Amino acid sequence: MNVTIKDIARLAGVSYSTVSKALNDSPLVKPDTKKRIVELAAQLGYQPNIAAKSLVSRRSMTVGVVLPSLERVALSALVGRINDELAGRGYEVILSILPPTSAVKLFQRLQMDGIVVFEDISPEEKYVEPAATEIPVVSIGSSHVTSSRYAIVDVKRKEALKEAVRYLAGLGHARIAYIGDARESDSKQQQKVAGFMEGAFECGLTSESAFIMNSDGNTWRHGYEAGRRLLVLDKRPSAVITGAFDVTAGFLRAVQDGGLSIPDDLSLLSYDNVPQLAELDVPVSAVGAPVSLLADRIASRLVDIMGSANAIRMSELLDACIEERASCRNV
Repeated sequence: MNVTIKDIARLAGVSYSTVSKALNDSPLVKPDTKKRIVELAAQLGYQPNIAAKSLVSRRSMTVGVVLPSLERVALSALVGRINDELAGRGYEVILSILPPTSAVKLFQRLQMDGIVVFEDISPEEKYVEPAATEIPVVSIGSSHVTSSRYAIVDVKRKEALKEAVRYLAGLGHARIAYIGDARESDSKQQQKVAGFMEGAFECGLTSESAFIMNSDGNTWRHGYEAGRRLLVLDKRPSAVITGAFDVTAGFLRAVQDGGLSIPDDLSLLSYDNVPQLAELDVPVSAVGAPVSLLADRIASRLVDIMGSANAIRMSELLDACIEERASCRNV
C-alpha cells in the first residue's frame, strides 16, 4: 500500500500542511519536528506523488530524456553523467526510447519540467515527424523537437576531426584512414567526414594518402566489418580515426583477429571522448569534448532555460581535445 502524507501526519501527530512543509524543507517548521517527520517518511518508504506535487508547485522536478537507442556505449555514458548532474541539482530523470514525437507527448502528459533530446537518424529512417512543445528543450545537435525555450549543446565535430588528423600527422603518419558512418542523410556524421577531409588537405595529404571507409553505421558490427575490409587492402594506412566508440571497439577486435598489433602495426584514434575507451584491450586515444564536461553543460543549459519564464534560445558548441592513451605512436 502506498504511504501518503495523511499517514505520516497521523503517526507524527501533526497536520497535513506541516508534513508537506517539512518534506519540502520549509524554514517554517521547527528543526526537530522536521527531522522527526523526514525520518518517519523514510522509515515508511514514502514516495511523493509527482502529479500531485506538480499541481501544487507547478514543477515536477523531473526531466525527460529522449534516446535513440540503449545500445550505444557513448550515449549511455553521457546519459549517466547527465543523470548525475541533474540529480545534483535536485531533478530526477525519466528515459524514453520512443520516437521523439511520441516521447514528447508522453513527457507532456507526465508534466516534465524539461526535455533533453538526442537526435540520431537510423539508416532506414527517411522522415521524422516534427514535434512542438512548450516544455523547455535541450537538443544534442539540431532536433526535430522545438519549443519556445530551446537550446542546443553539442561538440564541434568538424573541428574535432581536423584536430585528429593534425595530431596523427604530427606523429609522422602520412597515410591515414577515417572509418565511420558516412551517410549523407545524417548531418552530424557529415560534419566528421568534412572535418577529416579538410584536416587532410591542411596537412598536405592527398586523396590516396587520406581516405574514407564508410562503416554504414555506428555499431560494433559495423566497426568489425570495416576492420576486416581494411586488413585486405594492398596499401594499409599507418593510422586510423574511428567515428564512434562502438565502431572503435569492433574495429579493434577485427585488427586483433587479423594478427596486427595496436599501436605497433597501426595507430588508432577514436571520436567519442568517453572513459570506456581506456577499458578496451588496448587503451584507445580519444578526440572530442570530455563526456563529463558535455554532461555538465547540458544540465546547466537546461536548468537555465527551465528557470526562465521568457522565450530563450541558446546554442553552445564545445571545443574538442585529444586524450592520449596507448593506441598511437610516432612513425
